[in-house]
Amino acid sequence: MGMVRWGGRWWKQPDQYDWISAYLDERGIQIIWRYATFAFTLAITAVPILLLWSPAGPDNTATVLVAITAATIGVGGALLWLLRWPTRRQSVVYSLMGALAVGAMCLAMSNPYTGLMGCTIFAIIGGVVAYFHTIGLTVINLTLATVCSAILAYRLIATTGDVTLTVASLITVAALNIGIPFGIQSLMHTLRTDLRGTDRDPLTGLHNRRSFHSTVYELMMLDHHRAGMYLVMVMIDLDNFKQLNDTQGHEAGDQALVSVSAALQENCRSAAVIGRVGGEEFLVADVDTGPNPAKLAERLRRAIAEVPFPVTASIGTAGAPLESSSARANLRLIDDLIRTSDTAMYEAKRAGGNRVCHHSTIVSARDALSTAESRHDQ
Repeated sequence: MGMVRWGGRWWKQPDQYDWISAYLDERGIQIIWRYATFAFTLAITAVPILLLWSPAGPDNTATVLVAITAATIGVGGALLWLLRWPTRRQSVVYSLMGALAVGAMCLAMSNPYTGLMGCTIFAIIGGVVAYFHTIGLTVINLTLATVCSAILAYRLIATTGDVTLTVASLITVAALNIGIPFGIQSLMHTLRTDLRGTDRDPLTGLHNRRSFHSTVYELMMLDHHRAGMYLVMVMIDLDNFKQLNDTQGHEAGDQALVSVSAALQENCRSAAVIGRVGGEEFLVADVDTGPNPAKLAERLRRAIAEVPFPVTASIGTAGAPLESSSARANLRLIDDLIRTSDTAMYEAKRAGGNRVCHHSTIVSARDALSTAESRHDQ
């Protein structure tokens, strides 16, 4: 039963392309991945072209055209990675088109054994898909590999009668196409689950600061294509929390934090990202149609005031348009919105607390990145 639940969670695991892209970009190694993928794709593309001069390769006009078309698709995919880091959708299209091109190339071979061995290339594509995308896409790649292998195995037996060679070849192709992609997929699922567990605040179960950043980035990538949408940030600091700790003890303080975290979760939409980023500090990030989440902030203020503990909240808000698909720009924007909402929160606290203040200056992702780069140059 536990295995079934684990398998269900594995199957439902979301696409990890955006957070891995951000991880690679933060560490300055996206360009290495780009050039490596470009070189790998170009190398695979050379295979059907080289086999045009081999007796084992395409042997008629139709199959020659298929091989050339497959190579052309490969060149297009290689150039995509050479010129820029692809979006999630472009990466999915690259993977699917690459798998189709490999299948066409293998089936175009006049020697079925050559084509069957070419099906091992599906394992490499499957490994890339498993690393970046969902298990569903990995299964699609495996299905294409299975269909092509079955057709070529039938042709191999029909032309040679060598069942032993065919079975041995199928075992090799199957082992690679199952072992590599699903091994990587399993590893990525385990790592993601473990990271999610360690990135939670142990008291409230909310995101900690590191997890908050990465999850907000994923939220931005899910919604950045929607015109007119804004990323809004809400910084919350509890008033009179130190006094509560001093008079009623730390256990009461912990209970108050748990009550506040429950109030935040009850009054935010399910897609919102909520984190505890300090002793009595909380952050909420969400996507909205405007830069000022006044209704959300006021709803949270009232909810906190109603918890069964003598605390209220000073709340600061800020917002910026979702207009960039650049990982670096969006990560910088998150930092800037946290900073500006923190400034607004201190304005609310200086004004007496238990109120909401909004930072009205809207900073776009591109502006945030250019400002950061100019500071770095200085």
